[in-house]
Amino acid sequence: MKDAEVKSKGGDRREGKAHFKKKVGNKNKGKKQQSTADDAFRGIGFSIRREGPELYLRTVERLGLYVSRQFKNGSDVKLCLKQEKMIQTAYPDLADEHTAHEKRIWEFKMTKILKTECVLEGNLRNLFAILMSLCDTETKHQVESSPEFNKLEETLDSMGLLALIKKLVYTGGANNKNV
Repeated sequence: MKDAEVKSKGGDRREGKAHFKKKVGNKNKGKKQQSTADDAFRGIGFSIRREGPELYLRTVERLGLYVSRQFKNGSDVKLCLKQEKMIQTAYPDLADEHTAHEKRIWEFKMTKILKTECVLEGNLRNLFAILMSLCDTETKHQVESSPEFNKLEETLDSMGLLALIKKLVYTGGANNKNV
């Protein structure tokens, strides 16, 4: 009788170890799928057709949102897109008569600024490929046939490329002599 009481109190557990039933189902249930660049840029791009200028503005705005989410220090790239030029950070001044502590602070700030500028330059080089991929066939052909394109491509100057695209979009490609 004692064995029956012990067995009923302890249940079917073996020597105190509990066994848990595995949950079956979709592990990613309820999680939002990651968005891709195709989702971010669906329905927009650069075009030299009639709707080009309006499309250009929407594309640059959506591009700013994309880079701010996807790139490291993306807010700096977004500022460059809004100003249509590379932003320059003001360097801190170091007084002629400075203490060792002030010099260390200045060195720290300069190191941070230089790292930020390096990341920004890399991001802008990556942006070159994104800008080219957003051009439709006709716009891409006109951009590539432009005389300044080779220099822009060698340096991966995305701000220069954006200025060229804007010029083509707003003029409708009419001022391009290479066509």
